[in-house]
Amino acid sequence: MSQLTNAGIPYFVVLALGAIFSLIFCINRAKGFSIRNLMLKTVSSCCYLLTAVFALLSNPEVYTYGSLIIFGGTLGLCGDIMLDLKGIYKRDESKYLYGGFIFFLIGHVFYAAAIIYQSEMYKKWWIILICLAACILFSLGNLASAKITKVHFGAYRTIVFLYTIFLAMTMALGIAAAIITGFKKRYIVLAIGAILFALSDVILSGTFFGRGKDRPIHYFTNHLTYYAGQYLIAASIIFM
Repeated sequence: MSQLTNAGIPYFVVLALGAIFSLIFCINRAKGFSIRNLMLKTVSSCCYLLTAVFALLSNPEVYTYGSLIIFGGTLGLCGDIMLDLKGIYKRDESKYLYGGFIFFLIGHVFYAAAIIYQSEMYKKWWIILICLAACILFSLGNLASAKITKVHFGAYRTIVFLYTIFLAMTMALGIAAAIITGFKKRYIVLAIGAILFALSDVILSGTFFGRGKDRPIHYFTNHLTYYAGQYLIAASIIFM
C-alpha cells in the first residue's frame, strides 16, 4: 500500500460517518419500509461509495482496481434503491425486484473483474474456471434445496439462479485471491467483505422468498452484514 495522501483524512471521516448512518438505518429497517428509511439507506450506501472513492484517492496506484470497485459499488447503490422501492410501492414490486437483481448482478461482474485484475488471476485462468464451475453448482444447489430451506423462488427462479452465480463468484474469487497470494492482508479484507455480502443475501433470500423470515431481526442482520461487507470491499482499495 502506498503512503496515504491528504485524502486519507476524508477517507476515515466518511468511513466513520458511514458506519454511524448504516447502524441507524439497520435499526430503523427493522421497523419496515418507508420513504424515510429509503433516504437513510441511500445516505448509507453513498457513504460506502465515498469510502471507496477516498480510498482510491489515498492510494491512486491501484487506479484500475479501485475504479472497478467504485463502478461495482455504484451499481450496488442503484440496487439498494430498487429493493427499497419494491417494499414501498407494492404494485410494481416485481419490476423493482428484477431491477435490484440486475443492478447487483452487474455490480458483481465489476467486483469479479477487479479481483481477477489485481491478483493477476488471469495468468492462472484455470483457477477462474474452477471458481465458476463451483459457483454454478452452488447456484444449482441453492435452487434444489429450496424445499428443505422452505424458500420459494417461483417466477424468480431464473434470475435467482443467474444472480447467485455472480454473487458466489465475488466470494469465490476473493477467497482464491487470498489463498494464491499467501493470505495477504489486502485480500483477507476483501474476502471477508465478499463473504459477508453473500451472507446478507442468504438472509435476504429468506426475507423475500421464505415464510416467517421477515421479522425485525432478519431485516437488521441482513443489512448489518450487507453494509459490513460493502465497506470492507470498499476499504480493500486502501490496502492494495
